[in-house]
Amino acid sequence: MSEPRSIEPRSTTERFAAEPRITDVQTLKAFTHPLRMRIIEYLNDRDAATSTTLAKHLGESTGQTSYHLRQLAKYGFVEEVEGMGTARERWWKSEGLNIPAEEVQSLAQQSPLVGTLAEHQVRNTAARLLEFFRRIPEEKSEWTSASAITQIGTQLTVDELIALRDEIWDVCEKHTDAAQKRRDEGETEGRRRVRINFAAFPLPLEESEDPGE
Repeated sequence: MSEPRSIEPRSTTERFAAEPRITDVQTLKAFTHPLRMRIIEYLNDRDAATSTTLAKHLGESTGQTSYHLRQLAKYGFVEEVEGMGTARERWWKSEGLNIPAEEVQSLAQQSPLVGTLAEHQVRNTAARLLEFFRRIPEEKSEWTSASAITQIGTQLTVDELIALRDEIWDVCEKHTDAAQKRRDEGETEGRRRVRINFAAFPLPLEESEDPGE
């Protein structure tokens, strides 16, 4: 069995260098079309899909899903899967996305679409969590026992928050990379798609204890 890789410190830029970057309003606008965000959601929860599969799942025509896949591909958000499909039926996978930390505030000041994207992601996360809770009575006990949902409130400095964020990213990558390697080596029994959510952000000052007071 492959062991999780050792952790090597990396900057945020290095960590997400391979993911498509949203650094301007035009690219942001290209991504935040409602159907395109739904397409990315579907692909993120699966290895790949065709325009036909997406159309069936999302209740759209194949013409619509094909068009929006091409637009997403234009900006690098999706990529055709090599060695799968035919000239008439291509398979697509998500390439993720990254709004660099140093760009997000500037983009939010330029366009309300940053808020649109955030609201969409939060609603999707909440819907997935609620769906999980509703099926707990029928879920296998080992999977409910392995799951974890928690909320922690504390006081941190900016440097402490960055250190916490980076270490959590490192741990997630260590274990997901090792799991992917085992899967590639043929260890597929007992595997399921898993959603991992992570958020760490400052509360408004009026809701926090101000150490300076």
